Amino acid sequence: MTAAALWTVALWLLEHICFEVTEALRPGAITDIVSVSGCVVLATSVIVFAMMRVHAPDGSVRATLGVRGLGPIRLLLSAAAGVGLCPALSTVDDLIAKRWPYDDPEALASIDKLIGSSTHVALVVGVFVVIPLAREAFFRGVVFGELRQTTSVVVTVAATSLLFTVFSLDWRSMPTALVLALSLGWLRARTGSVIAPVVAHLAFWSVQGIPILRGADPAADITYPTNWVGAGMALAVVALALTGLQGLSSPSEQHWR
Repeated sequence: MTAAALWTVALWLLEHICFEVTEALRPGAITDIVSVSGCVVLATSVIVFAMMRVHAPDGSVRATLGVRGLGPIRLLLSAAAGVGLCPALSTVDDLIAKRWPYDDPEALASIDKLIGSSTHVALVVGVFVVIPLAREAFFRGVVFGELRQTTSVVVTVAATSLLFTVFSLDWRSMPTALVLALSLGWLRARTGSVIAPVVAHLAFWSVQGIPILRGADPAADITYPTNWVGAGMALAVVALALTGLQGLSSPSEQHWR
């Protein structure tokens, strides 16, 4: 657990070093989603490579990240879980933000500039595809696999979820980030593959990303009807439960129990 926490801190520091260097070389780059996504990918790649050199020098990238094929039912259940969680968690985030508004004008201005200076396609690809993929490769990929070798699946899911939750250092988003992380960790543990949480994470953000691609205002507040929130949570719970009932089917996956 200590090593996982240190690697997480290393990733956070390296990302911010990349942000600072990029901003110094090209002022205003920090409000460019392409530059931000590039920094995240670069930092994640470096840390994942370093972890492999330290913990699995002879292992393959696929094995280290936990890349294993999934059948169509598991893929569908993973997508359903992600889509179902989005309305409820987004609603909670909005309620928290209204109760405790953000009070950093500079940060809010940077976000507004990033949204305003990015095309809808670039914004969706960067925020809702590239960055989630990088997060999954690290937390449910290499960190999950490393922890699982030395501790139980319950501790592994809990530890990776907590690390994912505190990574942004934004306490307002932590409650919903924890719920999402536990759900993604559950999928990782029960399927034995990082593909399941990747699909769920991308499906989660597709609920917001697809409307933006169709022309919706990225900065507009979205209010989900109560029946959408309830139906979404029901769908997510059923999908996660069915994934758990399926269990691990292949002998090569049994060590993930």
